[in-house]
Amino acid sequence: MTPPRGSRLGEIIGNYRLLRILGEGGVGTVYEAEHIRLGRKMAIKLLHTDVVTKEMVVRFFNEARAVNEIRHPNIIEVEDFVTAPSGEHYMLMEMLVGEDLRSAISRESKLAPMRVASIGEQVASALAAVHRVGIVHRDLKPDNVFLYQKDGREHAKLLDFGVAKFTNDQQGVTRAGMTMGTPAYMAPEQIIAGREKDVGTGSDIYALGMVLYEALTGGPAFHGTATAQILRAHCFEAVEPPSKRRREPLPPVLEAAVMKCLEKDRDNRFATADELCTALRAQTPVKLSGKIAIARPADYDPVRTRPRRALVMLPAVAMAAAALAIQLWPHSRPDANAANAANAANAANTANAAHAAPSASVVQMAATPSVAEPSPPPLPPASVTLQLASRPAGAELFLGDDRKPLGRAPLTTTVTMSSELVTLIARFPDGSEVVQAIVPDHRIPELVFVQPARQPVAEVRKAPAAKRPPAATPRPTSTSSTPKAKPPEDRDGTIDPFEAP
Repeated sequence: MTPPRGSRLGEIIGNYRLLRILGEGGVGTVYEAEHIRLGRKMAIKLLHTDVVTKEMVVRFFNEARAVNEIRHPNIIEVEDFVTAPSGEHYMLMEMLVGEDLRSAISRESKLAPMRVASIGEQVASALAAVHRVGIVHRDLKPDNVFLYQKDGREHAKLLDFGVAKFTNDQQGVTRAGMTMGTPAYMAPEQIIAGREKDVGTGSDIYALGMVLYEALTGGPAFHGTATAQILRAHCFEAVEPPSKRRREPLPPVLEAAVMKCLEKDRDNRFATADELCTALRAQTPVKLSGKIAIARPADYDPVRTRPRRALVMLPAVAMAAAALAIQLWPHSRPDANAANAANAANAANTANAAHAAPSASVVQMAATPSVAEPSPPPLPPASVTLQLASRPAGAELFLGDDRKPLGRAPLTTTVTMSSELVTLIARFPDGSEVVQAIVPDHRIPELVFVQPARQPVAEVRKAPAAKRPPAATPRPTSTSSTPKAKPPEDRDGTIDPFEAP
């Protein structure tokens, strides 16, 4: 049983004394700590032993391994990952002095455009390094971008790789049906349960676009009273240009770069984070596709998997896409304009001719009317039987915008697909919620809801000078009374929490 969080202040973990709590969530607490001999300040991320599962520890270890592999100036430094003799797992990280981007936006609302471009360039550089070693962050948001001053300029660091996906990892820590991310920043392919194979580097680029949009406008791109509304917006609604939301002009290249990040189809976004970084640094013009609706998988068959009435939505989506294309690209190419004018003229001439002199076939049809065949009845909404689980078990489960109670995980239920997208919500004891969305062609029988870890609360303060403590012997504690065994190392020099010492 993990002792009360506050009662651990003053306790010694390894060689570090816990000084104060920086932040906590359902599965772990982050402390400011000081080395008992050197006086060096560090941050310690400590998992709660009473709720931790092996799966959580694997994710926790993934965070340490991810950061250890990259070594990039715009990524938080992790010094060590340790499994203590008591069985506790903790991570030692550099102690930063500054604030996260969320705090900066809350205080200043709309950030200066060039400041946003600088932050975006640095985070894109970090993502490029992450992607090069086969890692997808999957939870990029303002809380995970830390700002601090160094050498007279603002620097940004990317934090929290706790739900990182290793594209070459065969352990299967993140299974099919397990959605990771924060709804306000999730790419369309990240939202639909069962599409985990489509989640990749483009998903991180989309999330960074959402972060930069919020920094420019002071709020998220999509609002809604229910999470389901936000998820639908990510998949089906156009993003209002940030200059319109901000109500003032923005540098065209910056705005176009943000909008390109937010393309619904991942193939229309920047191909790599390096490309985005270059565009922000060199102010390189970019072109947008103007498409809105989420791209369907290659094997998606709307006739086979969805009610017929849903097909009526397609013309409206196409019209909206055309309107967005006109808004974003008001100056079309001359040859395209000429072709469009010619097509319009031909269509008008054809229509006038048909109106003035109906063809013989039309007259014949009018003279001998046939009995119209009755329309076939609409197909009933599809039903999907799902096995719902949570990590940890026992989360309350709800269905849809009206949050119909389903019970506690794990359970099996049948969901009627009465709309384009149906949401399932899991609420954990700490109040955190995870939402997964399914569409009519959903094929994954099991969905797993994983409790999210909350970010530390960052604050602005001056870095205290390191002080050497008195030479007195540190008081023993339950954690430090047993000599610390050296944790085993793997081939990369990082620590495997599951090998016996």
